Amino acid sequence: MASCKRAGLWLESGRSDFRCFSIRSWKNFNCSGKFMACGKCKACHHTKAMPSLEAVCTRLFGRPGWIPKVLLGGGLSFIPGLNLFALGYLFIYGRRLRRNQQFDLPEWSEMNWPDLFICGMRLFGLLVVYVGIPLIAGWITSLILYFLTFGLLGVVAYLPLAITGFFSPMVFLSAFMTYLKNEEFRDAFQIRSLIQQVITGWKPLALPVIAFWGIFLLALPIYGLSFFIGAWVLIAYSSALRMKNFS
Repeated sequence: MASCKRAGLWLESGRSDFRCFSIRSWKNFNCSGKFMACGKCKACHHTKAMPSLEAVCTRLFGRPGWIPKVLLGGGLSFIPGLNLFALGYLFIYGRRLRRNQQFDLPEWSEMNWPDLFICGMRLFGLLVVYVGIPLIAGWITSLILYFLTFGLLGVVAYLPLAITGFFSPMVFLSAFMTYLKNEEFRDAFQIRSLIQQVITGWKPLALPVIAFWGIFLLALPIYGLSFFIGAWVLIAYSSALRMKNFS
């Protein structure tokens, strides 16, 4: 049976200071694996609590007043050209969330429409580079693979498209969050750093990304609304993962 000493958690005083607890009474970090746990919470046990998708969605959808804001943003997302204003709104939301950690959507009446358009162009550029181009490349690769194998692979031939669809939103979110630090595009195009962020932090984003594509494809007739809501949740959750404190 492992102990705190074996795990490298021996106290400076030379005593392990652990006590046995029943499984039901565990409250602190588990050092032994089954019956033995540390009696005191030491600095070595302090880990950052990762916010869950459920907690973030509860925060987003549990506040009053979000429906009219989402309907307007979703409506604008249907119209080419005007959808840039919806993207600009999401950009400003991400900026405010990073600075003030406020999850409530801002009022549309507070928005400066020329600023919305400019911010929308910035977010659109990041979407094209990190989502649009990879998806097109994945689609073309899948079609080539499908025809070269005469369709014998079936849906397996579309694996390149599935891979790009899975990881491209994560790279986009990393680029967007990195850009918001200083709002300089050169930060958002440090490809090696972005890929490293995705490699080390893709697991928490796996379910949200799959949910985004699932809802978007199932609600394709109302794609503007589904995209706006999905992007809102992804930006909020990605921001929450980077917060020191989330409650």
